[in-house]
Amino acid sequence: MILRLALISSAFLAITVRAIPVDNSLVGEPEIECGATSITVNFNTQNPFEGHVYVKGLFDQQGCRSDEHGRQVAGIELQFDTCNVARTRSLNPKGVFVSTTVVISFHPQFVTKVDRAYRVQCFYMEADKTVSAQLEVSEITTQFQTQIVPMPVCKYEILEGGPTGQPIQFAIIGQQVYHKWTCDSETVDTFCAVVHSCTVDDGNGDTVQILNEEGCALDKFLLNNLEYPTDLMAGQEAHVYKYADRSQLFYQCQISITIKEPHSECARPKCAEPSGFNAVKVGAGGAAAGGAPPAPAAATPAPPLKLQHPQILFLDVVLLLQHLPNSDFYVNAVQLQENKFLMFVLNLVLSTFLTRHQSCHQKFVLVNQNDF
Repeated sequence: MILRLALISSAFLAITVRAIPVDNSLVGEPEIECGATSITVNFNTQNPFEGHVYVKGLFDQQGCRSDEHGRQVAGIELQFDTCNVARTRSLNPKGVFVSTTVVISFHPQFVTKVDRAYRVQCFYMEADKTVSAQLEVSEITTQFQTQIVPMPVCKYEILEGGPTGQPIQFAIIGQQVYHKWTCDSETVDTFCAVVHSCTVDDGNGDTVQILNEEGCALDKFLLNNLEYPTDLMAGQEAHVYKYADRSQLFYQCQISITIKEPHSECARPKCAEPSGFNAVKVGAGGAAAGGAPPAPAAATPAPPLKLQHPQILFLDVVLLLQHLPNSDFYVNAVQLQENKFLMFVLNLVLSTFLTRHQSCHQKFVLVNQNDF
């Protein structure tokens, strides 16, 4: 009788005992930081954390696991070239996916029901459109987290004299100026910029190419090969010029933004020294001799024009205006090319006009108006 009561009591105890989970859990979503050479994942926990954060499948590998004791924050930083971090190039959208699977385990030895696994993915964009895809699910639920690295914001300036000069809007023909393209990025050592495909248009159909598709100069009297002091900056000195008998100039260039490979330098155009008068005419308007005045006129201030009234002289003056569109910087390309990714157009409007002067310095030689 006593043995029977003991068995009944044991059965009752077995029914009432419940499994006790680990007394801890995540607070909010994981915090992901997409760096230039690494991915960092941080977790906030409800109670002090006594467990591990590790890359799935690499628990025993040094550098792929982070152990925390007593803090309410746990995290891990993974370099791109370690712990099986995957780098996948995407054609549409154009860019690079960097991804891995991170597990946070609240028990120091086992995976329990409160543990979580996250498929972490950073997308380094080379276009203005992003698309996400469903990924494989592990034996515990994997949540998908994506963070997009902001694209650089670029501007175009014309500076007086050199790269440290002040921006200008008015210049005399032949005056030395500095063409400067600059892109600002929130991340360091992430992007490269190359300026190419520059043309000059007079607004009436005459278009001359001065920088080819590879980024090489075609006419040293108009614009020499560009210099690249930094990853996201290009520039070159030039002299102001204009079409003969035309009142406007429109500059149009393209900039390619590419992802910078880790531990490497940005690829730059390999250009030969340009000769003179080789700018390519691509428009079909009126006659334009190479798109610029002869070389000697580009190196000295323009002579005044002699008009009918002998007491009034006019001097050619160029109005320089820089303009960038406020939106739609980036243009989607249908097919990916290895070294040409993101292109956007920088427009510069140069308007010319005549300014009346009552007298002129002696160094300007008076010439007949028919010569212009």
